[in-house]
Amino acid sequence: MKILTPVEIPKPEKMIDYSSMILTLGSCFADQMGERMKMYGFDCLVNPFGTLYNICSVFNSLMRLGAVSGLLRSQDNPLFSKEDVFLRPDGKFVTWSHHSRCGLRESDGFTAEDFLKKANEELQRAADFFCKADTVIITLGTSYVYKLKGTEFVVSNCHKMPAKDFERVFVPSEDTKEMICQIKAMFPNKRFIFTVSPIRHLSDGAHGNNLSKSALLLAVDGAKAEYFPSYEIMLDELRDYRWYSEDMTHPSDAAIKYIFEKFADSFIAENCKEKMQQELRSWKASQHKIK
Repeated sequence: MKILTPVEIPKPEKMIDYSSMILTLGSCFADQMGERMKMYGFDCLVNPFGTLYNICSVFNSLMRLGAVSGLLRSQDNPLFSKEDVFLRPDGKFVTWSHHSRCGLRESDGFTAEDFLKKANEELQRAADFFCKADTVIITLGTSYVYKLKGTEFVVSNCHKMPAKDFERVFVPSEDTKEMICQIKAMFPNKRFIFTVSPIRHLSDGAHGNNLSKSALLLAVDGAKAEYFPSYEIMLDELRDYRWYSEDMTHPSDAAIKYIFEKFADSFIAENCKEKMQQELRSWKASQHKIK
């Protein structure tokens, strides 16, 4: 007797193995999947700009990485400048291109110059990694973006600044599709695997969340991009609320483990599985604190 509707995942032509260099970009689900790749010993760089929720921020981050690495020609200086750095009301130095977790607090003795130096050093390291990476896993979270009022610039994070400073915009499926196609065309030697985050954005309302996710799904499909169905697995195989965390929007740890195992079964070479278990045991041992 079947107790769920399994999501069929076609085997890709190329499998990930321990020779792969993997960059993950996107929503907090990209953080979770990337950290699991690292737990199993894969060479993986996870969200170097912090969590990115929308395709525009992912696109801008890849353009910056491409320019710094030399993979793309750019007339503009791709490094962050002092004009990019500002102090949030809570005393943390950030930029509009970073998630808040990347910031530095003034109360800890840091200055804007300290943050700028840190941001550009981490950017250079990420660009060096991206230059050599063969696989990029991108998780798209929402079709809604926030633009700075009076500009076309999409912020990666609003940093708790006043709502009046932003314009909330829905990115149509065709625009998302075009950005995905551009990404694939500009970096033809890299493999891009897209997924849509299973995390529900209920601040948009249930209907708004479904419209947002649907636009992302249509865009990825229209761009003929390689796709892993994490969103579908959550909805169809793990549809019960026991698979969610207490906020009823984020997948539980068990759900994330389940989805990663589905990813590993489909995208990671079979000859890696024994080493993966060895690496996991080593990682777990490293987490035990000596009392």
